[in-house]
Amino acid sequence: MSITLREIVKQVKHLEMKLVAGEAGLDREVLWTHMVDSDTISAFLQGQELTFTTGIGISEKLPLLRLVQEVYRNGASGIVINIGPYVEKIGQDVLDFANEKAFPVFEVPWKIHMAEIMRIICFDITKEQQSRIEVSAALNNAFLCPAQEELYTVPLMRKGYMADSIYTAVTIRVKMQKNTVEGERMEQLYSRLSSHLRCNYKRILCCAQEKQLVLVLCDYTGTEKKDVLTYIFEHFCQELKEWETALFCVGNQAEGLRWLYKSYETANQMADVAVMGNIPGEQCCGRHKLVFYKNAGMFRILFALKDEEVMQGYVEDTVQPLLEYDALHHTDLAGVLQCYFRHDGSLQDTANELIVHRNTVNYKINKASEILKMDLTRLENRLQVMLGFGICQILHK
Repeated sequence: MSITLREIVKQVKHLEMKLVAGEAGLDREVLWTHMVDSDTISAFLQGQELTFTTGIGISEKLPLLRLVQEVYRNGASGIVINIGPYVEKIGQDVLDFANEKAFPVFEVPWKIHMAEIMRIICFDITKEQQSRIEVSAALNNAFLCPAQEELYTVPLMRKGYMADSIYTAVTIRVKMQKNTVEGERMEQLYSRLSSHLRCNYKRILCCAQEKQLVLVLCDYTGTEKKDVLTYIFEHFCQELKEWETALFCVGNQAEGLRWLYKSYETANQMADVAVMGNIPGEQCCGRHKLVFYKNAGMFRILFALKDEEVMQGYVEDTVQPLLEYDALHHTDLAGVLQCYFRHDGSLQDTANELIVHRNTVNYKINKASEILKMDLTRLENRLQVMLGFGICQILHK
């Protein structure tokens, strides 16, 4: 668990800790603090520490620039330099290096006890860690044990989240090729997202689960909710590596904490289905997807269906022959047909997406129509087939 340098600056502004270079790196995270007065000590850094130095180890053999370079190389998030008998002034070479690397460098006058700054920072990190644990436990209880209201209502109300407010759950899943990102990488994304939310939004909670992150928005509705989630979605996607893909699924709105679990369930249902294919109304940012329950069309009805036997029977009576034909002949007529439906029956738009000639699309649509024994120019038949594909996605989520 961590806090950002930007947050630290606010917490210790009364102690005259002044940023002198590397402002672009203020969103770096800090896991702990470390006193470093020599390059030997800097080798013990584990990464993401805010380092402090009195300059007592500075000499011709170890100029200040080299010390700053060493702590940067060993993964520190920034350095605080005590201005006094050992370092009278921070040289321009240090400032230039810090600005080039977006590595924050701070100075503190000798009269200020750096131990007090370190104490405040470590206390805030510990407090933030405890807060995240409490929020995660409360939210997971709200999702998984909704009947036991005392497990989540009291701790969340203590943090200002009222029982009768409006809540929306959002699941965030990250894929790396065909595998779900989890473990240390998911924890890293959780930490960065939490810091971003804490600095920029006041009514959004976040918790981590084994294979996904979950946001909970409090009293965000309509256009405000859509705009905020779009900003968060785009920011989160910028944090991902080029081989990672994000899926944001926004659940149904819940009227009160007691019903938050229903919003969570609809978000999860959409996430399970979205990985199998497209859902109406999804927004894309490159390879990443943002899906709103409100825009999910017929899937909102399908999510409520519980009788899998009836659902399977409908699939068999509609799209099953086409799926079997594709499996037997190694074709993708079902995929072409779904693309055709997404483009409202436009052969040209379908051909453009699939990068084929429109005559090829026309042939495949006619072939699918023949296999299904349906006239796909009729709206009623299209709706039946679209419903069949939708149910198929839910059954195979």
